[in-house]
This record gives sequence, C-alpha cells and structure tokens, in this order.
Amino acid sequence: MEVCGYHRERPGSWRCSGCSTFYCGQCVPGGEENFNAGQPRCLLCSQRLDWQGDGKPGTPFWQRSGDILRYGFKPPAVWLILAVGAASVLPMGLLTGLLLLFLSLMLTVYALFVIAAVAADEWQPPSPLDVMSEGGLLLKQIALMVVLFVGPVLLMPSSMVLGMGLLALAALVLPAALMILAVSHSLGAALNPLRWLQLIVTVGVSYLLLWFAVMAVTAAPSILETRSAPVLFMFLGTCFSVYTTLVAAAMMGALLNEKARALGLAWDEPRGRSLSADDFEVAESIGAAHVYAQEGRFEDALKGVNRGLASAPLHQDLNWRRLRLLHLLKKEKPWQQHLARFLRQQLSSGMEGSAVQIWLEALQQRPGFRFDDDPALCLSLARALHERGRLKDAQHVLMNLHQRAPDFRQLGDAYVLLAQLYLEHQADLVRAGKLLQFVSRRFPEQFNSQAGQQTQSMFKRLQASG
Repeated sequence: MEVCGYHRERPGSWRCSGCSTFYCGQCVPGGEENFNAGQPRCLLCSQRLDWQGDGKPGTPFWQRSGDILRYGFKPPAVWLILAVGAASVLPMGLLTGLLLLFLSLMLTVYALFVIAAVAADEWQPPSPLDVMSEGGLLLKQIALMVVLFVGPVLLMPSSMVLGMGLLALAALVLPAALMILAVSHSLGAALNPLRWLQLIVTVGVSYLLLWFAVMAVTAAPSILETRSAPVLFMFLGTCFSVYTTLVAAAMMGALLNEKARALGLAWDEPRGRSLSADDFEVAESIGAAHVYAQEGRFEDALKGVNRGLASAPLHQDLNWRRLRLLHLLKKEKPWQQHLARFLRQQLSSGMEGSAVQIWLEALQQRPGFRFDDDPALCLSLARALHERGRLKDAQHVLMNLHQRAPDFRQLGDAYVLLAQLYLEHQADLVRAGKLLQFVSRRFPEQFNSQAGQQTQSMFKRLQASG
C-alpha cells in the first residue's frame, strides 16, 4: 500500500483522482458522517479522493487456525455434520439415497456460504436453512465443476496430453474458483483465469496449504465407499468428512479475509472514522494546515488554522501552529498578540509548564524579545520560569520593568522576585542589593510578605558569608 505524501509513516488511505496525491487519515480526517457531499476533495487540486483502505493488514491466516478447527463444532454447522453422519448409516434404499443426495447438495452450497461468511470476518456459522433458497448458486457450482473437469475429460480421446494438462490445471485452480464463486456469486468471475491468477499470486505460499487441504477433503469420502464397515465407523467417518469440508471452507474464507483489501473484497470497510462536528472541524483544520505548510502555502495553512480556532479557541495544537505560521509569514504584530494571548491562556488554566515551552520557542523565533506593554504577563511568566529552574530566562523577562511599566502596581513583587533570581543564579549581591533598596524606598510594605522576607534573609546570609 502506498504511503501518505505528508506523513511517511502512515498509509495513504486516500488517493486523489486528479493529481494522484496520497493522503492519510490525519491529512483527511473523519468518516462517512462527516463527508457532506459523500466524497472528500483533494486539498491541492479539489478533485475527488478515492478510498484506498485504512492500511491495517488482515489477521494472518495462521493466527486463525484455532478458529478454523473449531468452526465445525459450532451450531448450526455441527447439526449439519451430525445429520449427514446419521443419514449415512440408514439402511440403503431409494429414500436414503435421495436424502443423502439432498444433504450432499446442501453441503456443497453450505460450504460456499461458509467461505463468504468467514471472508467477511463472520465466524458464526450460517443456517443450513438459508441454503435451500440458493438453487441458483448450486447450479453455478455444478456448471463450474463441469467446465473445469468434464471438458478436459472429453478432450482426452483427441489429445491425452492436453486433457491431462487441463485436468491438472483445474485441480490447481479449484480452490481459487470456489472462493471467487462464493464471494461474487458470479460464474463468469469464477471461470476467469485472470481472477484465478490474481487470487493465487495475492494469497502466495498459503495457497499451497489450502490446495492440499481441499484435495484431502475431496479424497476423504473414498473411505466411505464400502458399506460393509461397522456402523459406528461409517457414522464417524462421514462426520469427519463433512467436518473437514467445513474446515477447508473456513480456511478459504480466512485467506480471503486476510487478503481482502489486496483482492478488492473489503467492500463494506468504513471510509475513515466519523467524528463529532466540533472534533471534525478541528481535525480537518489541522490536516489541511499540515499539508499546506508542507507545500509552502503558509497563508492557506494559516486560514485553515484560523478556521479551526474559531471553533476551538483553546485548542493547544491549533494555537501552536498559528504561532509558528505567523513567525514564518513574518507577521510581527499578529505574532506578538497571539503569543501574549496564548501565554495568558495557558497560565490562567494552570498550565505553567506549557507556557514555559511556548515562551522558550518564542525566544528561539525572536531572540531577545520581551513584552513591553504587559507587565502582569511578564510577572506571571517569570514565576513559571523560576519554578522550573529557568532562572536566566526569568531574569530576562523582568529586567528594567520599572522603565517599561513604571506604574505597574505589582512592581515591588516583580523586583523582589528579580532580586531572588540574581541571588540564586549568580549570587550577585550588587544587583540584588540595588533592587532591594529600590523596593525598600518605593514599596516598603513588600518586606512584610513571605517572599520579601525570604529574599531579604537570603541576601543577608550571602552577604555575611561573603
């Protein structure tokens, strides 16, 4: 399966019918309930997107061996096995012969039902009663066997080599033809050599194991040809023959289920995963923004992010993306406004750690940047930085705050914190002392607070030890 053009680790679940671009479920999120027009469109050329599958591999055939072997013991399959076994030990006569013929024909069609059910990942055996209404499928199966085996036999008088070769080919493709007939109910498809080849190549080596199993089942009834065997032996032998027939059918269905996507049989697979209206709006915005950003279409990416933020203004990922896009587009003033709003949002929500990450990334984008018109935000941010050991960054936020915001009511708090930062980071008694003198003159009441007392005590302790 092709991979997404924008997330190389994800499968390309959608393919554009116009530009052949592959998208994953992250680029094109949502499911059937979210696709208003029934079909999502390409973000680059607006053409129809075709569903390619979710990329999840089918359950490996060998992991289903236990389910396959237990299949014949589940009702109603086990009742059919016992019924055929019981009929095999009845006294021979016209009625017994007709009953055995009826049950044999029912078993023939029932095996096709089993193949189709297991191929659709349905492991509850179908009801044998459903088989009675499928006379058309029985006729198609008979016609299939006639074409595959009777035709080559009729050719043998004129060309033994050709006839034997066709018989060998018929035996080889028999499981493939039966599987195709079971899931398509089409005789034409079951007789199509190209369909045989596709199925055999796609299934691979496992087809040989399947072929041996089907051949063994085909030969199993020969053990019952003698009616002189003990009754119990006849009963158990017939039950075993029917059981192996159903096991082989379940095996065929399991292989089809494993390779359903590769064979184009996953017709009922849901396209994506439907989301609520709000979640879809956000996911769609993120997906579009990512694609447009990868293509260098930053303005289009920003429009998508803005659309998502209109629905979810507090969404973390969308806010992060908007900040980065504004930086890439060199929109200085909108970048500053969004940064301040994003930081206040995180700090007011108690997400100081996230606020610190946002600020540190902002400094990488704009080295030396500070808020000159929002001293309250500077103080809150400095506290968050201080708590997380980012002492130098916290100093940067508060430096010269009296010049930038001389009327700030919490300037005393801010400079007590700045003095503490100088003491903790560099043991800078000179700068810390000047700040504490400034606070003492302008905000003497600040030393009544716990923070003021602790900072003053730390200053005196370091001063005495120095």
